[in-house]
Amino acid sequence: MEYIKQLKHIRNGQISPVYFIYGTQAFIIEEMVQEIISNALSKEDQEMNVQRFRLADTPLQFIIEEAETLPFFASKKVVIVYDFYLATSQKNDSTIEHQVETLEPYLKQPLPETILLFIAPYEKLDERKKVTKQLKSNAAVVQAAELSDQETLKWIKEQADELGIDVPDPVKRRLIDLAGTNLLQLRSELVKCQLYSGVGGEVTMEAVEQLVAKTLEQSIFDLIEWSMGGNITAAIELYKEMVQRKEEPLMILAMLVRQLRIYLHVKELKQRSYSEKQMAGMLKLHPYVVKLAARMVTRFEEKKLKSSIVAAADTDYAIKTGRQDKELAVELFIIKLGSLSAKSYT
Repeated sequence: MEYIKQLKHIRNGQISPVYFIYGTQAFIIEEMVQEIISNALSKEDQEMNVQRFRLADTPLQFIIEEAETLPFFASKKVVIVYDFYLATSQKNDSTIEHQVETLEPYLKQPLPETILLFIAPYEKLDERKKVTKQLKSNAAVVQAAELSDQETLKWIKEQADELGIDVPDPVKRRLIDLAGTNLLQLRSELVKCQLYSGVGGEVTMEAVEQLVAKTLEQSIFDLIEWSMGGNITAAIELYKEMVQRKEEPLMILAMLVRQLRIYLHVKELKQRSYSEKQMAGMLKLHPYVVKLAARMVTRFEEKKLKSSIVAAADTDYAIKTGRQDKELAVELFIIKLGSLSAKSYT
């Protein structure tokens, strides 16, 4: 089930006996854990009735025994199992022997007084494993994955309401542009906006521009847009700011190449009439990244993008063979992006 829908169920008191939470969005995982604890237990009961285990340190059969034990002078208890690698192909150096067969009978008949959480902070599950199938069939499943564009906007509204601030839709979108789609980062920036605007205040576009620091990805996006759009002065100023922030020139070059490749792939797929959703799936990119790329690629010719990638490879070779200083070489490449965009191809 979607993370936001599952949160609503929990807040309405509809808490499942077993949860299986997997994915790499740490904010979603932590929020789910905290919401379950705070809605299932009073503050007085939490100290004695929240047990946390790491699978690498504790046999699964011991955890199941704990789940089958009644809470301590309370109506509910919460048992949390972190790093549940048994549902993945993830290798683990633990010498603990797990009796996985103890899980199935518990899943079929969980103790009503226990809320058991299995947390697998991994991008992919091993769908072939019996334990994965059992959890997906018998537990409330929450994927802690990156949200879609619309889900992110909805999430920002919920967070803003909680913080007591008003964030208009254009400001929400600009916040995503600058801070990216990482929920921990977005939450941090919203808190910053609340401190600036005050509870009950409206977050303005000017406030976001002033308060929110650009992510490396957004800086790369602007570098390409400005240099290939002919605004070389602004692009070079931004590059020098990034170097002053201790960004490694070779990393900047690698990120530029990555973004240029994304543009090239999106342009090719767009010409073949693929939707943005299909492109995101094929390229394994966040839908918002594809949306921005699709908007930009109409301004760049395919041959120019290919020539830019070749020029980047030449720059990388010049740096690694010692022919050019890395900081100067990347600056010259940014200038070259502008000259390439000015050429016309027949």
